[in-house]
Amino acid sequence: MQTLAWIIYSILSVLDVLLLVSAIMSWIPEARGTRLYESINRILSPLLTPIRSFLSRFEFIRRCPIDLSFLVLVIIVQVLSNAVWLIV
Repeated sequence: MQTLAWIIYSILSVLDVLLLVSAIMSWIPEARGTRLYESINRILSPLLTPIRSFLSRFEFIRRCPIDLSFLVLVIIVQVLSNAVWLIV
């Protein structure tokens, strides 16, 4: 059981780093078209798409000028990571 929890925690940690790198790279215009940025977005897109579709149901979120799905995913990863860490 601990081995499985450790593997899940490691995957969530890598995902956390990818989210951080993606956020930083999104602020740098020259980095947006790079292969690294596109690869990270290809990894994160399947996770962000369902969150975006869920959040689009709410009118006040649709009007928001920033993409809140990214923030929701960060929070989900942190909560899951902390939950798994408590199990280990």
